[in-house]
Amino acid sequence: MNIKNFGRAAIIILAFSASFSWPAASGQLPSMTDLTVATVKEEYGKWMVEFNWSDMDEYDRSVAHGDSTSGKTAIHTDTLILASSLDRSKAIKVSVITYSQSDPSHVNMSSMAALANKTLADSDVCQDINVSERLIEGRTGIFASGLKCRTGKMAYAVAYPVLYHLDRPGGVLPSDAMGLILSTYDREVTERFVNSIKIIQIK
Repeated sequence: MNIKNFGRAAIIILAFSASFSWPAASGQLPSMTDLTVATVKEEYGKWMVEFNWSDMDEYDRSVAHGDSTSGKTAIHTDTLILASSLDRSKAIKVSVITYSQSDPSHVNMSSMAALANKTLADSDVCQDINVSERLIEGRTGIFASGLKCRTGKMAYAVAYPVLYHLDRPGGVLPSDAMGLILSTYDREVTERFVNSIKIIQIK
């Protein structure tokens, strides 16, 4: 390359670089990661779940429901499952556990910690389980993580109180509900999901 052509190439490179580094009028341009994140809403049963998600991570959606009892209290669970379309080992399950009667013991810190631990244990986690308090949707909950026994990969469980009411012929009654999240996605995806989640009763 002669000097003249080299000079032209340098000018082109500088102009190209400037187009990516020049600040926008309201601040720095967003990163590519920010550009691919959108707010997603999913409805299932009587719930709508809203969360931030990267459009690079395609998922398949499914739901599950279950009923049980504890003494005179009926317990109903609605679960939304978001499984990676490319890697079936990656999934996020969002369950809402509702109780037919209100009782502070349903959603106290001890119950939430026990539920998060059991959820991880049932998911093959047996090593280095860490449990901490975390604000989710402005309410104090539990964030737990640990290594899966067979794969050595991380799994995360979150439990926290969810606003819930029973709509009955005699009137609307406040009751208890707990949100439970199990994630086998990586930490970044899990944190984005947990930090943005909103669980809203729609029925």
